Amino acid sequence: MADYKFDGKNFKDRRGSKIGYVDGKNIRGHNGSKIGYIDGKNIRDKRGSKLAVFDGKTIRDSRGSKIGTRDDANKFIEGAGGMTLVALWMFFVR
Repeated sequence: MADYKFDGKNFKDRRGSKIGYVDGKNIRGHNGSKIGYIDGKNIRDKRGSKLAVFDGKTIRDSRGSKIGTRDDANKFIEGAGGMTLVALWMFFVR
């Protein structure tokens, strides 16, 4: 069983507590503050610095080093979504 659940908008932990949510391309915390956003294949923090690149299979940091795969994100987060799921994994799980 995964530790987190994503229903397409809300991101919750195992107990059902809301940790964050997705607002279009923005990733927000439980209190509504912007944590980061998705910019094409890039994941950026709230200031615009590139944190990671996701090519559909592999997650790489801003320098190009491999930090994980989509399967790694799916081990922790239950739900549908490719880039969004990976962005949630980057900000809340990893």
